[in-house]
Amino acid sequence: MTTRPSSTWSRLDGVLLVFTSVALVVIAAQFALAGLGAFRTLNAPAGNAYAAHEALGIAIGVLAWIILAVVLASPAGRARAGTLWTALALALLAIPVEPLLAGAGRHVPAVGALHAVTGLAIFALAGWLTGAAARQREAARPGRSATTTSPAERSRS
Repeated sequence: MTTRPSSTWSRLDGVLLVFTSVALVVIAAQFALAGLGAFRTLNAPAGNAYAAHEALGIAIGVLAWIILAVVLASPAGRARAGTLWTALALALLAIPVEPLLAGAGRHVPAVGALHAVTGLAIFALAGWLTGAAARQREAARPGRSATTTSPAERSRS
């Protein structure tokens, strides 16, 4: 049998779960807008085919910093070092790193390619934070005992 420390669930944990879940959806939309911009550029090179992508990128950056603020405001969030450092990395990659890479990519395409890779990292970090918040919620559910059995132990029963 494995014991796990008792966990608590606060409103800020719920806010974190909502914001990180929204971030995942918005980041997926961001990739779709990048693809749309690329294909619009092929058909009509004039104009800014990436305007929606740029605007949503700003929103993602703001959302990332809000997520960091929620983690910092939560005593439990601050206590979980993995959550704190992941939220900090998410915020720093979203703003200032992503806009800087996008701007530099206009002059040096290889640097612009890093913009897409960093976008994947941002998606992964948001996914990790969402998973961590969901696991925290599950661990704090009423009726769950502090003692649980491992899958291997359940299969032996």
